[in-house]
Amino acid sequence: MRWLYTTLYLCGFVLLSPLFLYKMWKRGKYRENFWQRFGRYGTATVAKLQTKTAPRCWIQAVSVGEVNLAVLFIRELARTFPQHQIVLTTTTTTGYALARERLPATVTLLYFPQDFPWPVQRAFQLIQPDFIVLMESELWPNFLWEAAARTVPVFLVNARMSPRSARRYRRCVSLARHLFDKLTLVCAQSPDDAEHFIAAGTPRDRVQLTGNLKYDASLPAAGGNRPDFRDLPLPADRPILVAGSTHPGEEEILFDLLVNKPDLFLVLVPRHVERTPEILELAKRKQLPVALRKNGSPVPAPRCLLVNTTGELLWFYDLATVIFVGKSLCGIGGQNIIEAAASGHPVLFGPHMENFKTIAAEFVAAGAGLQVPDAAGLERAITELLGNPARGAQITAAAQRVIAGNRGATERTAQLIAGTLQPASSAAR
Repeated sequence: MRWLYTTLYLCGFVLLSPLFLYKMWKRGKYRENFWQRFGRYGTATVAKLQTKTAPRCWIQAVSVGEVNLAVLFIRELARTFPQHQIVLTTTTTTGYALARERLPATVTLLYFPQDFPWPVQRAFQLIQPDFIVLMESELWPNFLWEAAARTVPVFLVNARMSPRSARRYRRCVSLARHLFDKLTLVCAQSPDDAEHFIAAGTPRDRVQLTGNLKYDASLPAAGGNRPDFRDLPLPADRPILVAGSTHPGEEEILFDLLVNKPDLFLVLVPRHVERTPEILELAKRKQLPVALRKNGSPVPAPRCLLVNTTGELLWFYDLATVIFVGKSLCGIGGQNIIEAAASGHPVLFGPHMENFKTIAAEFVAAGAGLQVPDAAGLERAITELLGNPARGAQITAAAQRVIAGNRGATERTAQLIAGTLQPASSAAR
């Protein structure tokens, strides 16, 4: 099984590597520590980690969203395991940049190895973890097989599995069984996620429902230090629509909305900052003046601020009159609406919330957010909220109740990990 998987992975890697390299190049800083992805580490990193003086926890977080959760979870782990050193790995350059900005100096930051046996083995030899925490859905076969061979406990935290992924695993029963029986504990976001992991082959006694860490990450303290927005061209006397994590197709919908609502100002935060040039070109065709958050020339009377930075979305939500969360009108999957709702402003999102199905359903049922069917529905909802502030206040109050009722997953998860590791430690003694 391992030989077959590695062969298939190598073929896929060779075929897709030009695309991955292109994406890395567009996002910038791809050369920095590039070879860590293949188990090659600099002298300073080796000197820092090769001599182990305390137990170690290895946390893997793919990109920006998972890194934000990891930073929050590291704070809780530091309280639960004060004697442990922590190593955080991430996969994307944007995740790496955010982690370097927000992590405490005591945490070592590396890139996650490509899932070939040799880079994975080198990473394990260097990091020497006593246990591993994977954020959300990071399941790499060679990595898990290596952890099992070294008897290192692996915890899947804030675990989620979409119905689509569950169907895929059921079609690959043999591989799924070899993956999920390597997990020491799965801390699931929702009852649906828990059942999907069990159906995919995870032993039922290793699945616990802990709730969603994103509710804890919505706390103001979880966002780090507030950026300085004083020099930004933001209007003091006009309503502001903040559109977060937008995807292709949604910017055009939002620009058309601005044309129809001349008093509305848009703060646009695309999911991928490298799309800035194409969004600026679209704005030019629509004849909408757009200012840039960073390194932009002054723009007379801008109608939109385009945020071409990462890691600041949580703070821009604070500036909103109304919020739209993207990848929900165009694209599939949706994005996190919790941190948007926690800002204290009414939140709108489209019909495609497949990756946040449970959260979206709870918000809609509680009257804590508005789900719109299409672009016309978005414009109608924004018109309603701008004309009826009391309606927005009702939605905001309901959202605060939903969020308050769901917090605590971070502490519950850390305690479950501690409780699982304690018997093993006692047995080892």
